Amino acid sequence: MSRLKLESAEAKLVLLGSVLLLALFASFWTDDAASQEYLNDVSRTPTSINRSGIGIEYDGFTEPKFNILVAASEMGRLETVNVKVGQRVKKGQLVAKLDDELQEQAAVGAKIRAEMRGEVEAAQAEAAVMQLRVEQLRSLADQQMARPYELKRAIADWEIAKKQVMAAQEQIQLRQHEWARYETQFQRRRVLAPMDGVVAKIFHAPGEYISPSDPAVIRLLVLDEIYAVFNVPVDEAEGITVGSAVSVHVSSLRKGLTGQVETVSPEIDGESGTVEVRVLLDNRDGKLRSGDRCQMLGVAKRNAALPTTPARRNDGGRNGLPSIGRQR
Repeated sequence: MSRLKLESAEAKLVLLGSVLLLALFASFWTDDAASQEYLNDVSRTPTSINRSGIGIEYDGFTEPKFNILVAASEMGRLETVNVKVGQRVKKGQLVAKLDDELQEQAAVGAKIRAEMRGEVEAAQAEAAVMQLRVEQLRSLADQQMARPYELKRAIADWEIAKKQVMAAQEQIQLRQHEWARYETQFQRRRVLAPMDGVVAKIFHAPGEYISPSDPAVIRLLVLDEIYAVFNVPVDEAEGITVGSAVSVHVSSLRKGLTGQVETVSPEIDGESGTVEVRVLLDNRDGKLRSGDRCQMLGVAKRNAALPTTPARRNDGGRNGLPSIGRQR
């Protein structure tokens, strides 16, 4: 009997130990889940709310002032690519060329037709003969030696000859216009840089076909001026104005630069509750690169009405993780 009681007590102890282990595991799992959820919430917030109004660093990245896909205006086989990745190009510089033999021949033929003057000169000579005949008949008519009908007919022929000269000149104008059109088609086979910049990528190699669905030949970055882009919480963005000077630290340079706020977006990102701020930096020396990490030192606007962030607590009564952001 005593042995049965002993086995029953041992079973109860094992059961109690299992329940305690399950409770402890549930406590740790709840705490970890809550911490992970809080970290996820905090990771979507670029900076901490600074209620004292002192300086705050906002993390961001750099972007080129213009990121241009330089495309061919016509379709056809790519004959040459005259640039390399990383090469600086000037506005109007030839970066690539499509095969243009057919267009060149058409432009040459149009030029020859536009420069032909035979029809005009023949019409002018005919008009001169008609004018001379009219003058002679007028002289004879004054002497009553020519019939009136002959003079009227000569005047009409002279008018027709002058119109033929005009028609020949108009034909030359049309041919010149045609020449200009063929010359434009010929020039459109060349891909020119739209502005000064640096070649970032080449999409097609010589011999490949350029189609209307994929016309881009190179990607050109304009880096003489560069943007530092930051996402600032709405309440703190109220203290940032367009045209104001701010301090920006670029990671690759390891030093501070002074930039000017170019734009403050009127749109709020609904997921993060932030506003995009773009700061323009001078990069004429070419030391800044696109995609570099950077920080902006801003000043948070005092706002006593800002809601407090509730502290998360686990089963042990410890405070939750602090909000991210670095204060100076």
